[in-house]
Amino acid sequence: MKKLKLMTIIISGLILLTACWNTAEEGEKLPEEIPDDFNFQLKYGFEARDILDTYEDTFVHNMIEKEDITIDFQLSDEEMEQIYSMMAEADILNSAENASEYTCADPYEVNELQVTINGEVYEREWITSYCEKKPDKKLEEFIYVLHTEIVMPREEYRELPEPEGGYD
Repeated sequence: MKKLKLMTIIISGLILLTACWNTAEEGEKLPEEIPDDFNFQLKYGFEARDILDTYEDTFVHNMIEKEDITIDFQLSDEEMEQIYSMMAEADILNSAENASEYTCADPYEVNELQVTINGEVYEREWITSYCEKKPDKKLEEFIYVLHTEIVMPREEYRELPEPEGGYD
C-alpha cells in the first residue's frame, strides 16, 4: 500500500513537472495570421540608432558622427506581412528573451523591439556581438534580411547621405 501511494505521488509529481517544463519551453507564439493592429518599432545596429517605426511610419538613419536623420518610411502591406512572417520564423518573442547577453566588443550592436499584437505590447532587447560566441542565428538573420532586403532597396533610404566617421 505504501509503495502504491509513493508511486502515485512520484507519477503525479512527474506529470506536474512535465506540464511546467512544456509550458516554459513553448513560451509565447505569434498568431499564425497577421493581426490587424500589428505594428512595431525596431531599434538596431550600433547604439540601436537605426530605427524602423511602423507606428509613426518613419526610419531614423544612424549618421555616426553627425545628427541622425529621420525620414518618412511607410511599409506596404506586403512588406508588413513579410516582416511578420520573419518575426514568426525567428520566434522573436522567445528567441529575443533567451538571447545571449555576452559582449566582447565595444561598440556592439543593440536591438530593441516593441511590437503590438492583438492589443498586447511586447518589448524585447538583445545584443549582437560578433566574437567567439555566435549571436542567435535566427535573430541575426532577421535583422540582416530586414535591413538588406526591405530597408536598403527603398528609394527613400538610397537617397540618404552616407554616414561620416566610423566605429572603432
